[in-house]
Amino acid sequence: MPQSPSDRTPERPPGRRASQPELLRHSAVRWLARHLLDRREGGVHRAAPAAGGRPITGDKHLTDQSAAVLALADDAPEELPIALQGLLALLDRDGGPGFAEVADRSWRVRPEGRARTLRHQFHAATALLVGSRHTADPVARVRAVDLLNRCLSTCRDGAFPGSLGEDWKRTGDDTPSPLTTAAALRALAIADALGESDVDTEQLPRMATTLGRAARELPTPGGEPRIALALAHAARLLDSAEHAEAAHRTMATTVRHFTTQGAAFGISGGDAAHLLLAGAVLRSRGHDDCGATAVSRAAIDRLADRRHGGFHTVPGQAGDASAVKYAQVQSALAGALCAAASLPTSHQGRPAEGARDADE
Repeated sequence: MPQSPSDRTPERPPGRRASQPELLRHSAVRWLARHLLDRREGGVHRAAPAAGGRPITGDKHLTDQSAAVLALADDAPEELPIALQGLLALLDRDGGPGFAEVADRSWRVRPEGRARTLRHQFHAATALLVGSRHTADPVARVRAVDLLNRCLSTCRDGAFPGSLGEDWKRTGDDTPSPLTTAAALRALAIADALGESDVDTEQLPRMATTLGRAARELPTPGGEPRIALALAHAARLLDSAEHAEAAHRTMATTVRHFTTQGAAFGISGGDAAHLLLAGAVLRSRGHDDCGATAVSRAAIDRLADRRHGGFHTVPGQAGDASAVKYAQVQSALAGALCAAASLPTSHQGRPAEGARDADE
């Protein structure tokens, strides 16, 4: 029986053995393709038993479809069209902008899926943009750019609300959402990497400044890997020492939290993925990563299921017969391992100001 693209080992130069990160990345992509791709209806299922087997069918979520497209675009392009079907099926069917966020297996939209959670819309538009480049689909590209610009237009003084109504009007709760700003900055970074010039970057400096201020005021003691990653992207996009320092400070707080006694053993798959990427972006600009790479790789190693493949969500799931594995975790870690490997370490910069204090 011929192997599917997800079953084949990654191509590499003759004579070079695959590195551990490459093997783990391929394991996640293979598990995602084997157990979670919905080859009948398109898109991906949310979860399947940790040991593999039939997926746990049920509602399909926009976040899973977006993450799968981003992971498969570079690691399994032959199977990318199946994942893209999920994104395309959730595009507003009445001609309005954006994506529905929850549907049943056959893509009938659930009432709760009609809201517009802005960070999910940013992720989905970015995934559609990436997918359109890999499939040379100009219509999908135009829709992706249009949605990114619509999302960016909701920015006020560098801040975004958490969600909007289906009509794209602001809801009663207009509390600024730092995680939405983080998603916006990551979307701009990916668009820039693709050479996409039609995405509006006018608010970029204000977004970076606002997010840096929010990072200093975070009420949680542990920091936030997604914010550290977004600030690292902002520092690169703006070539700004100030934002590099903000990213470094947030990273130091996050790593310090994860390396306190016992905390490192509880790092989730999503946090490990964002931490790995944030460290790689900082190092690519010549800045110290505060130990993020070492901490995230150790966490990823603990999450890897070497018996069945793929990754657990948290280390405590290993050996649990009732555990399940999630599409988002496989996708996020596969994507992070791929992106981190593609970012070369620069030795031409210097650690952000205050790095020595952060490491002591």
